[in-house]
Amino acid sequence: MSNKKLFIVIIVVIAFAGFILFTKVTSPKTKSTQTTPTVQTKKDSKKDLKKDLKKDLKKINTQKVISKGKGALTIRIANSRKAEIPMRIKAFKVIDARSSVYATSSVGGRMQEVMPGTYDIEIDTIPQKILKNIRVAQGKETIEDLGCVTGSLSVRTSNVKKTAAYYPMRILYSKTNDMVTAYMTNKSIDIVPGVYDIEVGTSPRLYKKDVKVDAGKDTLIDMGCVVGSLRVKAVDESGRDVRLSVRITRADTNEIVSSAKSNRPIDLGKGSYNIEILSNPKQSRGNVKVSVGEESVAEFIIKSPIPTPNSVKPKTKQ
Repeated sequence: MSNKKLFIVIIVVIAFAGFILFTKVTSPKTKSTQTTPTVQTKKDSKKDLKKDLKKDLKKINTQKVISKGKGALTIRIANSRKAEIPMRIKAFKVIDARSSVYATSSVGGRMQEVMPGTYDIEIDTIPQKILKNIRVAQGKETIEDLGCVTGSLSVRTSNVKKTAAYYPMRILYSKTNDMVTAYMTNKSIDIVPGVYDIEVGTSPRLYKKDVKVDAGKDTLIDMGCVVGSLRVKAVDESGRDVRLSVRITRADTNEIVSSAKSNRPIDLGKGSYNIEILSNPKQSRGNVKVSVGEESVAEFIIKSPIPTPNSVKPKTKQ
């Protein structure tokens, strides 16, 4: 009997202790302290999951599959602003020490599969740049990071009105007079580093010698105002403008500099010029001075042509 009572007492004590413990766990204070770290942990786990997904996607995107029996070649090129550019590339497989054959073409920054071997690479810069003996192994990607391979060149010119004047321009190899490329003034061109001569297509032509271009740098040649202006003013006896053809030659060499129309400004370099206006009869004037940045005017009065005897028709008898 006593054992039975003892057993009941023990059960009551255990039940009471369990009740107290249950009350503490489910109280509002305890619940708030327990749930806050749980929510924070879920946020952190979501962030970690996103990071892991991004890493996995990046790995998938960067994985490059190379066909069986081939290798791969990637040429990375940057321009004068150090930005990677998709410049045209040609690959020539080397046959022997003296020759190679065309294999494929691609663009900068793009992987191109090729047969294993040694290649010469032609890059479509101005002028074209050639890389020799690039080895491509089977099952591997060969990456040639050339960095910046060009510099920037700009020739600035203006006219009498102090506004930008666009003239044709030739870029020449220094001291050889061989043309590298043709372009325009007041525009920027990316070109392989080196020393060049510049020819500006004014009348007559202007030259700038030994212009140095460095990789990754902007070279600006400010020639300022390079011409003067000549206006050949042609009027009739009543003072009205007459549109006629005009031929201008250099006073010292008689070289033809320009063929234009009267009453229009003509851009000319500094010098002395002969002017011939194709009126009837022709009129001309020699040693007309033109100064850079100034406007010169040569005026001609065009008289009515004198009729010749042959031009007078005989009167017919009625």
